[in-house]
Amino acid sequence: MITIFKTKCLLLLRNPINYIISTVVICLFVYLMGHQQKEPIAIASLLNEQETAQALQALQKISYYDYSVHTEQKAQELVEAGEVKAAIFLFDEQFRLVVANDFMDSALLQKELNIVYHDRLQQTALLQAFPAQQAQVKEIFTQAQITPAFHIQYQNSKWEEAPIYNRQLSTLFSFSLFMVIYTTASGVSYILAERNMGVWNRLIVSSISKWQAYTANLAYAFCISYVQLVFIFSIFRYVADVDFYGSFTFTLILIIPYLLCVVALTIFIASITNTISQFNTMIMLIAISFAMLGGAYWLLEAVSSPFIYLLSYISPIRYGLEILKGGSTWNELLQPISILLFMAVVLMGIGINIMEKKADT
Repeated sequence: MITIFKTKCLLLLRNPINYIISTVVICLFVYLMGHQQKEPIAIASLLNEQETAQALQALQKISYYDYSVHTEQKAQELVEAGEVKAAIFLFDEQFRLVVANDFMDSALLQKELNIVYHDRLQQTALLQAFPAQQAQVKEIFTQAQITPAFHIQYQNSKWEEAPIYNRQLSTLFSFSLFMVIYTTASGVSYILAERNMGVWNRLIVSSISKWQAYTANLAYAFCISYVQLVFIFSIFRYVADVDFYGSFTFTLILIIPYLLCVVALTIFIASITNTISQFNTMIMLIAISFAMLGGAYWLLEAVSSPFIYLLSYISPIRYGLEILKGGSTWNELLQPISILLFMAVVLMGIGINIMEKKADT
């Protein structure tokens, strides 16, 4: 078994071009997507300058948008003309958010605006409750913002702080999980190629058992995929200084269930195809389909069709992204991990069973 594994590794070292190209493509794509030009967002405010500035400061947390202040009519026209993806209208006691159909961060913007208006409405309510002491109330609010009485920290089992949506990190996870399917498939394809050339039969009649041959090939496919992801994630962690929600090591552990599922998936595809060309075609179709259904191309929150959203539950990429983007409790992480491991066991069992039946006929 070790000899087969070493042989696969030596073959990769002799011809590493495709492996290197796929790694470079992932890094370049993520880097370019993460450093693309900021999208403009129009803001129309009926608040005074100080209150408008406070709202803008809160929205600056979502740093990949360029905010510009316009009149209410101009902001509406910019959205209708397609020049901006979203327009925010700030009023005294409420806000209005107008977005294009393909805008995916409306929930994130709404969350920040809710925080701003919660503080604003709280202050307004106190001012109305104590009309004779408005100066003191304003002073208390100002002092509370400078030196709050309580310093609240949020912690959970994985991160020191609750994860905040990060476009570059989301793109890194999505595109890496998509492209690593092809890397895994390249390792599993050896089984199909060796079966067609008769090499597999010569291995079986030797001292190597079937389970050793399977284990060596599957371990090789898993290892080259895992090493590729670790290398890519390490580049963005230590070179690009990307924060993996404060837990880089834990992220490297969490990708293991997804890779096990992908290995099982490629084994299943290899079992139902007869040639390398059929295998490559099926891998391409399934990988692209799972990427679109699983949220690698766009956020699942942007999917309006209930049927398409239902189909996303068959995509391993969906659960891989759920794990990497994180949950607040271990129970939230346990569900996608369990589903991936269940899919891995089922697909692996069916795939190997079909292969053995083909060998017997």
